[in-house]
Amino acid sequence: MKRKTDFRLRCLGLLLVAALMAPSLGQAQEKREGSYSELQQRLVKELNLTPEKAKEFQAVSGKYEQSRAELIGKIEKNDSELEKALAAPQPDEGKINELVAAAISGQDQLFATFKAQRQEEMALLTPVQRGKFLMALRKWHQEEREKYEKTEKK
Repeated sequence: MKRKTDFRLRCLGLLLVAALMAPSLGQAQEKREGSYSELQQRLVKELNLTPEKAKEFQAVSGKYEQSRAELIGKIEKNDSELEKALAAPQPDEGKINELVAAAISGQDQLFATFKAQRQEEMALLTPVQRGKFLMALRKWHQEEREKYEKTEKK
C-alpha cells in the first residue's frame, strides 16, 4: 500500500512541476523547439529509421507544434487575467474560479498533446525502437533538467 501511495505522490509531484512549467513554455519556446529538433535528429539515427519513417516521425512533431503554440498563448493570456483578478483590492471569487478552471483545462489540453504525440510516434516504431525511444526521451529529459538547474544556479 505504501509503495502505491509513494508512486501516486511522485506522479502528482511530476504533474505539478509540469503544470507550473507550462506558463513558461512560451517564453523559451524557440530554445526548446531547437532542442527537441536536435533530439529528433538523434532519434532518427539511434532508432535507425528509414528516410520515409524519419519523415513520418518528424511530421508528427510538426502536427503538434502549432496546436501547442496556440494553447500556450491561451494559457499565458489566462495567467495574465488571473494575476490581475488576484491583484484586485477585493478579488471576484466567481471570476477567479472561472480563470482557475480555464487554467486547469489549458494545462490538461497541453498535456494531452504530448500524450497524443507520443502515441502517434510509438505507432510508427517497432517494439525494440519503442524501447529505445522511451530510454532516449528519459535521457533527454534528464539532460534538459540538468541544463535548467545549471541556469537557475547562475
